Amino acid sequence: MENKNNTNFEEEITNYTEDKYNAVVLASIWATKVLKRREEFKHKQDTELIKVALDDILSGRVSAQQVLKESKASIAAQLKEEEEARKEAERKAKEPLKL
Repeated sequence: MENKNNTNFEEEITNYTEDKYNAVVLASIWATKVLKRREEFKHKQDTELIKVALDDILSGRVSAQQVLKESKASIAAQLKEEEEARKEAERKAKEPLKL
């Protein structure tokens, strides 16, 4: 929503034909689980991410199925990274200290 003003945004919300509350939930999932992991959004504030995500949902650029599919993949990748970090920490803990 880089160049959109509040009037356009309010119009998008008003004209959105799906469940508006569901759109907010989808946008928050899209922002936190998908967009935040992308390089171009890593350093953006959460408010900016939510605006972009809401625009993606309201405009139809992103479907509910796409949100669910990509967030599931993102969560799986995050869990894999955490597991690898845990294994690395365990491996380092088992190594004898070198002085």
